[in-house]
Amino acid sequence: MISLSVSGQDCSNCSQDQNIFRPLVPQWPIEYVTIHTAQYERNPKASFCRRPTEMVDTIVIHHSETINTTTPEQINGLHLARGTPEDPWYMIAYSYAVNSPYNGGSTPKAKVTEARPMELVGAHAGSDAFVPMNEEQKKMWDDGLITCGRENQEFKINPNLIRNGKIKANVTTIGIVVIGNYAPFSKTNPNGYPLDKPRYPTKSTQDLVARLSCQLQKKYPKINNIKWHNYYHPTSCPGTIKEYINKIITLTRKYGCDFK
Repeated sequence: MISLSVSGQDCSNCSQDQNIFRPLVPQWPIEYVTIHTAQYERNPKASFCRRPTEMVDTIVIHHSETINTTTPEQINGLHLARGTPEDPWYMIAYSYAVNSPYNGGSTPKAKVTEARPMELVGAHAGSDAFVPMNEEQKKMWDDGLITCGRENQEFKINPNLIRNGKIKANVTTIGIVVIGNYAPFSKTNPNGYPLDKPRYPTKSTQDLVARLSCQLQKKYPKINNIKWHNYYHPTSCPGTIKEYINKIITLTRKYGCDFK
């Protein structure tokens, strides 16, 4: 049995009711990683959806498929340009962006930047990906708490978010994008790595994603899963990062978190 002490007194026989025990890992608010902010252009002609943050239970890991010195603001511009007049994009698809160097590199400096606000449904898991809801999520949907619309217009329930009793995966997830390209070179992926020189997330990148994920779980306790983009949608994203998801989950435990 571990004996704890307060003010030098042996407390091996003390009662927890005396409120002398301290958690080994502090509860929220806590900063495992500094989250920077940025200003993002938004398309007021585009529709987007709002949700209670309690709706979110899963983090989805991505790579940006760009060079790793790309900024979150530049990704926002790429996403705005991806839209069409008939189906414009509102803003950057992910909720958080992670800058990190490749192996052996020193740039860019490791950094986490907030992107699409948590209360806004993202556009990252795949437009045709649907997932089951738990009872709490179903109640939030039935209560009309997930609504869609445009800026300065009335927001309404969008029945297209539901299919066969399942809800679009974007509604219950947030995207974390590791900026860089971790997939092999191809005609459609010109920034990919040569086949004989694959890229992998560094130990510091893995730890940074783990710390960010844990910090989010401390603030939003409903978040208890970490997945990857091609879990939901057939794509090369997130490249070799997929091989390290279990390692990232393991790393979160040393910060006092528990992910599936």
